[in-house]
Amino acid sequence: MEDKKYQKEIEQLKKELEEESKKTEEYLNGWKRSKADYLNLEKEIVEEKIRFIKLANLEFVLKLLPILDSFKKLIEHLSPEIKNSDWGKGLLQLEKQLEKFLEEIGLEKIKTINEKFNPFFHEVVEKKGEGDKIIEEIDMGFLLNGEVIRPAKVVIG
Repeated sequence: MEDKKYQKEIEQLKKELEEESKKTEEYLNGWKRSKADYLNLEKEIVEEKIRFIKLANLEFVLKLLPILDSFKKLIEHLSPEIKNSDWGKGLLQLEKQLEKFLEEIGLEKIKTINEKFNPFFHEVVEKKGEGDKIIEEIDMGFLLNGEVIRPAKVVIG
């Protein structure tokens, strides 16, 4: 009789242990899901910050591009005497510093001369002849972090 009593008690304890094991597994799985959700949220926050920084850089660069265009035209039109003077050398150094700064924030000039025309990167202003090779650059084009922010205006032929 006592064996049956112990046997019932053992069976009851086994059932309780199984139920507690199931609850523990449920809690563990819930904790794992919560942890995964939290890690995903952290990643999303970091990605959002990166997108915000890129957007801020985009606005800044778009406002700076006309100034860069004017500066490049100024450098192009300097006479050889002025380019070789201290003042001219200072301007050329300033141009290099500006280009380096813009490179560091992700700005890249689109290649044009002797490149094959690509509608994703270039805008045709004039066509001379039959080819699709770029023979002249009218306005520089730029990529910011790999995305076109201004296509290059070119002449093909």
